[in-house]
Amino acid sequence: MNTIKENTSSLLSILRGEFIADKNNQKFIPFLLFIVLLILLNIRISFRAERLLKESISLEKEVADLRLVYITTKSDLMSMYRRTVIEEIVADKGLKTSLTPPVIIEKN
Repeated sequence: MNTIKENTSSLLSILRGEFIADKNNQKFIPFLLFIVLLILLNIRISFRAERLLKESISLEKEVADLRLVYITTKSDLMSMYRRTVIEEIVADKGLKTSLTPPVIIEKN
């Protein structure tokens, strides 16, 4: 029963700051500050890693969307290269497909 009371009182003294105010324990202050610095650094690194993970996921979604746009645009352009589509486009300008085949001119 007595040890429980001592543990509770020592925990309360640490929470109140009496542990640091004691002259015998002042030599531990740099070590405690170092531990606090490491804890803060660990928290910062974990938040940064979480932010990078979220950014990576959003970039992967964007790449997937852009891939779909690429495939759609490519299929549209491939359909535009067909001869019938080209003939329809140039027919508005008064051009027609030649019915006579091209003649090769040879050099002597």
